[in-house]
Amino acid sequence: MKKITLLLAFAVLILSTSAFAASVSRGMPNRVSAGEDIQMTFSVSGVTVGELFTLEDQAPQGWRVDAWDVSGAKGGRGGVDYRFVAAENRHGFSFAAETASPTISFTVKVPTTAANGDYNFDAVYFDSSGQSRSQGTVTVRTITCGDGVCEGGENSDSCLADCPVKEEEAPGGVAEEAAGEGASGLTSVIILVVVVILLAVAFLIYKKREK
Repeated sequence: MKKITLLLAFAVLILSTSAFAASVSRGMPNRVSAGEDIQMTFSVSGVTVGELFTLEDQAPQGWRVDAWDVSGAKGGRGGVDYRFVAAENRHGFSFAAETASPTISFTVKVPTTAANGDYNFDAVYFDSSGQSRSQGTVTVRTITCGDGVCEGGENSDSCLADCPVKEEEAPGGVAEEAAGEGASGLTSVIILVVVVILLAVAFLIYKKREK
């Protein structure tokens, strides 16, 4: 009986620990061009305030990380232990959480020599409750006008074929709607006049019968 009680207590401890485990959502573009700068954002949730949180993200070789920032760390940027392992192109961030939802962001510079294809990012993050992983893939390809995808620096001015302007309601439609409302109002007036005339006729007939 004592063993069963200990096992149950251990199971409850594991479940309670996993319930408070941190989670990370990675924000990044799906497709980029060679030589482009992209923004990488990790939105963290479920962190225990005051405890140490660590995230390490491995970028493709030759993809340089620049201009990093951490929001929600005690002591601000100065309270973040940032490290870079060149051999693995891995970037690490460790800090005591000031909020339960800190954010880690940085710029990734895509090499101008990057060939078209898929490139993988692999992040490992952990706190006192354990560790987990967040992976992402970005596709490098030449963005050209006319490929049917509005992306990168394309807009309705630079590439109307990929970024068409949304059609606004034609003035005729507005006029027709106004005309419809006018016709509806006129019908109501006619009905009201007919009702008044009928009431007047009925009143006259009633008076005539009284005489």
